[in-house]
Amino acid sequence: MLRIGNILPQDLPQIIALQRANLRENISKDIQQSQGFLVARYDMPFMERLYAAAPPVVAYDGGRVVGYCLPTPLEVAATSKFLQSTSDMVAGLIYRGKPIKAYRYCLMGQICVAEGYRGAGLFKRLYLAMREQLQGLYDLVITEVSYRNERSMRAHQRLGWEVIHDYQLDEHWAVVVWDLRK
Repeated sequence: MLRIGNILPQDLPQIIALQRANLRENISKDIQQSQGFLVARYDMPFMERLYAAAPPVVAYDGGRVVGYCLPTPLEVAATSKFLQSTSDMVAGLIYRGKPIKAYRYCLMGQICVAEGYRGAGLFKRLYLAMREQLQGLYDLVITEVSYRNERSMRAHQRLGWEVIHDYQLDEHWAVVVWDLRK
């Protein structure tokens, strides 16, 4: 039986295990193309800081974590080299004619749905539960999606995430915003 909620602290290692199984370097190009992939690698100390500040939203099948999303306050993002660079770049962007810094926002550290659970609406359910959790705390959630990760890009756009910037680094990246006030 699937249920969505906040993670229990003893289940944080399950997020890391699911993350590791879906990292770009751990899956074939074919799987990356058809199923998507993750880039950021988080360790247990980061997950514990995140849990203390904003518990991740997870999907459980029984006691097993089968999906998660990691809304990340800026003070926690500052403890991750990957997210700090995102935070620094995002701080200089404009959204709807105003500097991003004029909004209350957090970063989306990552979202992942386990193989075998994809395509059943879990991505949307996780994000909607997160939206409910963040309502009133933030105006925007901001993340980056590789254009090569077509599955993730389509899923984000279906939920109303908007591309506000793109850049080339190791891949062609889109910076996307989800306006929680809508």
